[in-house]
Amino acid sequence: MDLKSLSRAMLSAALATTLSAAPALAESVVPEPPSTRAPKPPPAVKPAQEQPAAVKPVQEQPPVDAKAKAPRPEIEVVFVLDTTGSMSGLLEGAKSKIYSIASRIAQGRPTPHLKVGLVAYRDVGDDYVTKRFDLSDDLDTVFANLRRFEAGGGGDSPEHVGRGLGEAVSKLSWNQDRSVMKAIFLVGDAPPAKRNDDWDFKFWAKRAREQHIVVNTVRCGSDEETQVAWKYVAKLTDGTFDSIDQSGGMVAVATPYDAELSKVNAELASKTLYTGKAEVQAANRARADAMAELAPEAAAERISYMRKTSSRGGSGAAGAPAPSSAPKAVGGAVDLVAAPASLASVRDDELPSELKGLSVEGRAKKVQQLSDEKKALETQASKLAAEREAWLAKNRPEKEDAFDANVMKGVKAQAAKHGVTY
Repeated sequence: MDLKSLSRAMLSAALATTLSAAPALAESVVPEPPSTRAPKPPPAVKPAQEQPAAVKPVQEQPPVDAKAKAPRPEIEVVFVLDTTGSMSGLLEGAKSKIYSIASRIAQGRPTPHLKVGLVAYRDVGDDYVTKRFDLSDDLDTVFANLRRFEAGGGGDSPEHVGRGLGEAVSKLSWNQDRSVMKAIFLVGDAPPAKRNDDWDFKFWAKRAREQHIVVNTVRCGSDEETQVAWKYVAKLTDGTFDSIDQSGGMVAVATPYDAELSKVNAELASKTLYTGKAEVQAANRARADAMAELAPEAAAERISYMRKTSSRGGSGAAGAPAPSSAPKAVGGAVDLVAAPASLASVRDDELPSELKGLSVEGRAKKVQQLSDEKKALETQASKLAAEREAWLAKNRPEKEDAFDANVMKGVKAQAAKHGVTY
């Protein structure tokens, strides 16, 4: 057989072998119908006795204190006050009641972090159209600013209410967080004037609503046009409207503890050693002197406010921390009585006069002495404030319709929406 014939024979034999195996191959790759498959046996379960004898327990985490973790609620309040001559009674009453109002706001649970701002308004042609002081959580600064407001001018109606409201809405450092309660208290006895400028009353009322600022209005006296305007902005921003006596109707509530608290407040104001240049020390000393001269009720309410806000969340209970009652230093100064450790870093030319001429040891001894005396006074003040609050709880008049009571009415209504109860 030649080579060509041999190759043809071998190819024919290979082809025959492949064709004979094809049915078996096809049969092996065709899957069985699903219904005919045998169920897959479950994985073997390890017998219980084969588990480890001892399993390491999971350590429990300490419970989370929800109150400690929750952010402190914030309340921002701006008083927009007509300071024309007809408002002298209310203005003087507001000066004496600012600590009382703040103290009552601080009674909320949980204790809110309070900031207060001020805007005074008159009208074109008066000594000024507006004066404003930004939001601050230093109530002594708020009081010092409020003392600068004097009633004057006016004598006609209307007043530039639109500019007072507009500056309060647009020129103060409001917190933009919607969880922060933001409220304006618009207080006056005359309707808004139209002055063909950028301070249209209704425009700024709408801007207040857009910025989630509630405008509560307090009309002094009985002017009908004022009532219409005041009700308009209150309704637009979900605020409250109230009408009170022209003078504000604020009456001091005397208690058996006021005289002693006033004395302790004055002594506390003297326990300070301010650093800084001569003019800075003088400014801080003047603030401390102003606190020392507060009327008895205002001094007592100041101590109560400091007591309630002396720690984050301020329990307000009898055992609350003693208040830090010295006015906060301004102008970059330091009160060494409140911060004795700062003494080492104070330059000789910025030492308070009480420490000049003393040795290093003598300065430290003087600061420590005043610090100890201050702590003792603060403990005494805290105890007296607690006793005064207990007395007021039993003896406060049931019906209140004055300016300060109406402020609290508005605060309570809005604070509830922000998780603060009274």
